[in-house]
Amino acid sequence: MTYPVELTELEALTAAHLRRHTTIADIGECVGAGYETLYAFVAEAGTAPSGPPQAAYRGDFLPGERLDLDLYLPIPGGLPAQGDIDIVTLAGGPAVRTSHHGPYDEISAAYEAVYEWVRESGRQPAGAPRELYLRGPDSTPDPALYVTDVVLPLRKE
Repeated sequence: MTYPVELTELEALTAAHLRRHTTIADIGECVGAGYETLYAFVAEAGTAPSGPPQAAYRGDFLPGERLDLDLYLPIPGGLPAQGDIDIVTLAGGPAVRTSHHGPYDEISAAYEAVYEWVRESGRQPAGAPRELYLRGPDSTPDPALYVTDVVLPLRKE
């Protein structure tokens, strides 16, 4: 699969945020449970998400190793933090983006394309890459139809 990579500008956004610690083996279950918690929080507040769910994976993906996982659900501003859910602002600015079509376990080539673009352009990352889940298990049972954007914020030149 070919991954066209584009330079884009991210808008700053407010999001409900959960940080989880997991392993590669348990990541699917961890993400699913985390998003259930975030969607319930937003529904109980009487509002709706203002964009697709997002995740940032911090650290290396080594089998058996624990990694930090940040789950975000964009929301309208004004909600108070609750329990282990906090409200954060994800910065806007330049970023590089590509789209992955298919199962999550095949997304590594999209990351490789993004990082290759960064190396070739001489630009510098400005934080962890994020996955934006545009179509996933909540809208289709077929993983071949999933659509996930891989976005890497960049330092301003």
